[in-house]
Amino acid sequence: MRTSFLLAAALLSTLPACFQFEVTAQAAYAQMAVDGDIGYTSGSAAAVAQDVESALGLGDDQGIPYGRLAIDTGVPVLAVSGFMLEDSGTGVLTANFGDVGGIVANTPVRSDLEMTNAKFSYAFDIDLGPVSIQPGIAANYFDMTVEVADLIGIATETVELKAPLPLGFLRAEIELGIVSLVGEVGYMAIDVEDVETSFLDIEALLMVHPTKLLNLFVGYRSMELDAEGDIDGDSFDTDLQISGFMIGGGLIF
Repeated sequence: MRTSFLLAAALLSTLPACFQFEVTAQAAYAQMAVDGDIGYTSGSAAAVAQDVESALGLGDDQGIPYGRLAIDTGVPVLAVSGFMLEDSGTGVLTANFGDVGGIVANTPVRSDLEMTNAKFSYAFDIDLGPVSIQPGIAANYFDMTVEVADLIGIATETVELKAPLPLGFLRAEIELGIVSLVGEVGYMAIDVEDVETSFLDIEALLMVHPTKLLNLFVGYRSMELDAEGDIDGDSFDTDLQISGFMIGGGLIF
């Protein structure tokens, strides 16, 4: 009995050395913007990609809140980040947009974009001294709606994207004293029947840890969605980039 007790005590005494549980909650102010092209038609006509800035009037930098939460359990690392983006403006279409008889080329339009994005990742920490490599999987959830209406109020067309995108994922961290560098890359490519889609998500952070409980950071996030094809008679050709810088801080528990 005494031997069993001593063995159990010895095992318990080694747990802190091989196990850790750390939660990091961060909030930031971000300047994000949409760039690229959107093309959408319904019927036999092929979609023509149109610049979101000149044709739809979108693309101005938007100041938005940005949040991140990471849970480090020693080997598995779970993380989630997200933001909401809204943009609106006026432009002039360079090609037909929407259903047959919808909004025709050279029509002045007003566009409204609403998007919610959340990234979930599950990675495995491989500790190499000051460097940590964390391969894993991720999912990037998009809920985006773009509504385009002519300025006289006759026709309105809506494009929606609501889908979780599965990603191969890799995170790398380098610790240099009170400073650390974090980089994340997620990627997917799908070619199914009449649809081709690729998605690239890159995030980079420079963190400063003035105390054990506090961190400050600046960062950059870039997402690129490239999709084209035909679904149920709808033709689309989209190449969108959502990107911007952020600055914030957080607490470590």
